[in-house]
Amino acid sequence: MKQIDLVFRMLLGIVFILFGISKFYAFMPTPPMSPAAANFIAAIISTGYLWQLVGFLEICGGLLVIYQKTTVPGLMILAPITVNITFYLGFLQYTIGPAPFIMILFLLSSISFLAWERRKQWLTLFYNQSP
Repeated sequence: MKQIDLVFRMLLGIVFILFGISKFYAFMPTPPMSPAAANFIAAIISTGYLWQLVGFLEICGGLLVIYQKTTVPGLMILAPITVNITFYLGFLQYTIGPAPFIMILFLLSSISFLAWERRKQWLTLFYNQSP
């Protein structure tokens, strides 16, 4: 299980770091988008700050997830971003083929696995252990 954990942490961290950096420096090709998805992305970019804020949080969360001791804070940062990505891909990008669903499957399975493996750490966030 430790090797699976390491693989998921590395893959998830690298994916979010690369996509976060791409919000500042467009080095990855733009994937095909449905008109609704293109309008959504254009609206986020037009705010002037939200696109870069999401990129910054993706980079921070990706870096935190990679390191064993900071995986839980990294997952806390990446969880709302992942929910938004899941809805974006599932509702706005479903017409472009299977790629969005593969990404949804990867994101949800990796985050769920990493969160489940650290369930005791999550419980300490909600329950006071001091006498």
